[in-house]
Amino acid sequence: MAQDSRPITISGKVTDPYGHDCIYQVVVVNERTSEGTLASAGGVFTASARHSDTILFSASGFAVKKICFNDSAYKTAYKITVKLDSLHFNLAEVKVYPVKSLREIDEDKNRLGTYKAKSSNPEASIMNPISLLYERFSKLEKSKREVARLTDEQQKRDILKDIFHLYIKNDIMNLDDTQFDAFIDYLNFSDNFVKNSTDYELLTAIKYKYDQYEKDNSYYQPRNSH
Repeated sequence: MAQDSRPITISGKVTDPYGHDCIYQVVVVNERTSEGTLASAGGVFTASARHSDTILFSASGFAVKKICFNDSAYKTAYKITVKLDSLHFNLAEVKVYPVKSLREIDEDKNRLGTYKAKSSNPEASIMNPISLLYERFSKLEKSKREVARLTDEQQKRDILKDIFHLYIKNDIMNLDDTQFDAFIDYLNFSDNFVKNSTDYELLTAIKYKYDQYEKDNSYYQPRNSH
């Protein structure tokens, strides 16, 4: 115990992880007494302490490092180099969505319904009733029609999401991106309505539905069709 309380002098330099003395405003603090000092230029420092004390070294952008000589052979003075580790932060993913103009959205609306399943052989369908039946009932043609339907549905959703971003920017509504798909299900707008309604009609309908959604979303469960 007597040896632990004996005074020592600690001096040296504080550097970055690669040994560069480019760290500014290095703080050296005695954990027991909470007394501290700033290192001079180049990270050079001198501190007085007890042999059992823990000394803290820190600087902006670096993790705190603790040094204690309690387990070392007693000497009146120690000269050391302290390498501070850089702090690492895991930032949440940020998605940036460009806000389209009404004109750009109208151009997308006009393309709604243009995704049609192409016939494997349109001339044969007209000339041959067997081919027509094949195209109507075969799995391949049904798959094509389903792909066309889903493509058109996705285009409608993308258009509505662009409209949402525009409305959010103008403080008309306040939805998180993660709520968009559920709100689109809640709207249940047809392609024809989205394509042919005026900007004012669409705004009025979405705003009315949004107000209802805000009241209902505590218990509303979106459909599992998408």
